[in-house]
Amino acid sequence: MAMEKILEEVKKLEESLQKQGITVKVRSDNEAGMIRIYGEASDMLKRAISGLQEVSELAYTTAEHHPYWGIIYHTIEISKITLEKWNDELGNNELSELLWRVEEIKSMLQRLQK
Repeated sequence: MAMEKILEEVKKLEESLQKQGITVKVRSDNEAGMIRIYGEASDMLKRAISGLQEVSELAYTTAEHHPYWGIIYHTIEISKITLEKWNDELGNNELSELLWRVEEIKSMLQRLQK
């Protein structure tokens, strides 16, 4: 119920801003209990990078205390490199790092399998 009320108020703010010529996008995820507000300059790539920062925070705060930490950590790093180069080409340095991280993930998965 509180989430619905918050979303209702945020929608009013969105309408008010649009009347002032300010474009914002509001997205809600009721299941997660989250509302996201995106500015005009936001696009899918920027949102993906921003969302990845949330996952990074999870990986960094759990550190090596969780058995899946390394899988998430290296996956995040692979995703960061890929997103940063989304509109460019991956160079040999990036490709080498991606391959190394894939091997790290593979190693961690094999340890979990035993």
